[in-house]
Amino acid sequence: MLNLTQSLMPLRALYQLITISLLITLLASCAAPPTAPTAVEEKVDIEYVPELEQQAADGQFLDAALAYSKLATASQPPLSQHYSLRAAELLIDGNYVPQSFQLMSEIDISTLPPNLKIRIALLAAQIAIARHLPDEALSELDPIREAVTDENTVVQLRYYRLRANALSQQERHLETARERVDLEPLLTDADAIQANQEQIVSALQLLPREQLLSSITIDTTDPLNGWLELVSLGQSMAESKEANDLAIWRARYPQHPAMEIIIDNVVSARPMAFRLPTQIALILPLNNRFAKAASAIRDGFLAAYYAQPTSNTGPSAIVPSIRIYDEGSDPENVDFAYAQAINDGAEFVVGPLNKEAVNHLARREDLPVPVLALNYSEQHGSEHTESLPPNLFQISLSPEQEARQVAERAWLDGHSRAAIITPNTAWGNRVAKAFSERWIQFDGHVVEKQTYDAKKSDYSLPIRRLLNVDESESRQISLRRTLGSKIEFIPRRRQDIDFIFMAASSRQARLIPPQLRFHHAPKIPVYTTSHSYGGTVDPDMDRDMDGVQFSDMPWTLKQATPDNHLKADIRSNWPEMEKRYSRLYAMGIDAYYIIGQLNSLRRNRSSYYQGETGDLSLDINNRLQRRLTWARFERGVPQVLTNY
Repeated sequence: MLNLTQSLMPLRALYQLITISLLITLLASCAAPPTAPTAVEEKVDIEYVPELEQQAADGQFLDAALAYSKLATASQPPLSQHYSLRAAELLIDGNYVPQSFQLMSEIDISTLPPNLKIRIALLAAQIAIARHLPDEALSELDPIREAVTDENTVVQLRYYRLRANALSQQERHLETARERVDLEPLLTDADAIQANQEQIVSALQLLPREQLLSSITIDTTDPLNGWLELVSLGQSMAESKEANDLAIWRARYPQHPAMEIIIDNVVSARPMAFRLPTQIALILPLNNRFAKAASAIRDGFLAAYYAQPTSNTGPSAIVPSIRIYDEGSDPENVDFAYAQAINDGAEFVVGPLNKEAVNHLARREDLPVPVLALNYSEQHGSEHTESLPPNLFQISLSPEQEARQVAERAWLDGHSRAAIITPNTAWGNRVAKAFSERWIQFDGHVVEKQTYDAKKSDYSLPIRRLLNVDESESRQISLRRTLGSKIEFIPRRRQDIDFIFMAASSRQARLIPPQLRFHHAPKIPVYTTSHSYGGTVDPDMDRDMDGVQFSDMPWTLKQATPDNHLKADIRSNWPEMEKRYSRLYAMGIDAYYIIGQLNSLRRNRSSYYQGETGDLSLDINNRLQRRLTWARFERGVPQVLTNY
């Protein structure tokens, strides 16, 4: 009799459970009756059941696999082995990975004919790829490479596709492209050829530009060489719309198999080189709650502008004029400010700052004048279905970006088990989510997560829960009651934590480490973001932070020196504002200097510009990504770490 939960189970789900149970039973019994093993040297003719193949074509993989399993039980080798193998193939096609693996492992490969041995190697490789084990997949595929050449086209296609997928999982992008180049002559369908060529281009576009260029040879008869040059052409700057680079490529590779639609897609994506602007518009919120933050960005931008040497000659000596516009409180007002800036002659726009205003610009189809937004939009370009205007660039002091870098650093340090403590705010939730998502990508484990009230100063309860000290104390109370006498007891913290990720402001961060030590966790490494550091050296206030590692921008971690006169000037002109908004001054400085670097960053997206907010690179969605500097508190003073 079903209980209440089972009775509410959807019939389809119940059917699937019953079917899978039946499948397991059938798989266990599908082996043929024991016979004396004999080696089969000749290939055998194999037969497929049209009705079952049609079921599979209709997506009914499980039903077709069950039917083939029944046929295997009723047949003799080698036909029974073929049927079992076909059932396992259909299971993996239907994403029943464990069941396919189980059935494959029950097939006696010592008596298989050669063509079935090839199929089982292909199946084993496909299962390994589904389990994200590319090394295992290649170890199955490499021994059969020569034998595959004697097989039919279907087997060869499957072999090359599996090898390409395994190499792609290993991020061996050049070899992935080579495998797909070798695969293409086997294809006859135009859609399949186009899809394969798109994957060749995608693989080569993932290569660092230096590797892409160094892989090009003088052999114009090699299709892969033509692909390398075409992708390189697509990544280069078009100095003018009349550039004849494509004509040169066609002359070098007159017989290249690239389809016109693929060539057009690659070449049309070429970015036009920017001319250094003679007039820049700065669009900022000047009269709302963001006004103070905006003024710090504005003053950093202007400080960089006035710090330029004026004695240079040549194109780099262009000194643009700057006009400042108010973006207003309504996000849609940015359209009017942007249009006014263009009417006034702006050739480049920096801003807006408000995320909603950036979202508004990101939804436009086109931006006739390039924009460097001072925040990240909620649209992510190629990562989602929506597209971004090609002239939209974005820079941000994103806390999520910093949290992801904490995960990367902890992984490089050899950790695998994390505990997370963050404030119970929207900001804390965003940071914890970003850290966790990145940490899981490294196969890391989040052992425990706790939040604290940011308005309070006593965090002992969430810390005890984080460390499981409260459970230890509960066991002591229970034991005392059982024994009926007083016992000596030292609470023990959990032992399965490698490190703690702490998200906190500087005030909160100064309170959490001493409370961790009090609760028996003095040696657990603590990692955090720049928000935990006030931005100025203060050994008395930060003495309890000793041992805490954090990421921050170079601007904050280096002192004012003769080589860093900008920091001294800003500190001198705006001493109080600089203390509170130090990082925003740095953002304004980078926003000015990065304009002249955009062409080189677009040419080589693996290159960096050493900015004040970090080493800046440009991703495929034209977002500037910051690589931060790492430091550790020692005697209350941040000490820059140089081991990475």
